[in-house]
Amino acid sequence: MSYTQQVLITVKRPVTILLLLAVTAGIVIVTTTISGKSYSKVDPIPFEDVRHLLHRISHKPVSTQLAALIVMPIVANILLFVPWGFLMFIALYTVERSTLQTYVLTILAGLSLTLAIEAWQYFLPTRVADVNDVIWNTTGAMIGAIAGHLRQRVRFEFE
Repeated sequence: MSYTQQVLITVKRPVTILLLLAVTAGIVIVTTTISGKSYSKVDPIPFEDVRHLLHRISHKPVSTQLAALIVMPIVANILLFVPWGFLMFIALYTVERSTLQTYVLTILAGLSLTLAIEAWQYFLPTRVADVNDVIWNTTGAMIGAIAGHLRQRVRFEFE
């Protein structure tokens, strides 16, 4: 005899919005905490971090430490905004709004949030603002939006 029971957990929109506000506050707290503690010279050229790593790889072996110094901030900036993009997509998604509009609004809101954070950082005495953070944060928001959209189509079953 086989017994299968599915559990459906429904998170109401107000709870989603509260979670989104909590994640936004978390992003602001993390950003505030690490502001002014840059470990390297900030370069305002888009994708300069990736170009530097690729240049080093093409000319000589790259140490794990150098690769980590370049790759980890990229990964951290992306991961910081994935939950935000996920929750924002869910908060904005309605049957009256097209999925494309929800994507655009989510990505524009993510871009606006990261631009506001970077603008604030620009005026700090330590000048830790970096256009690459805007790019990677927005990428994280976009990945989160995709995950928010896919949540309806993908089901995991563990046995």
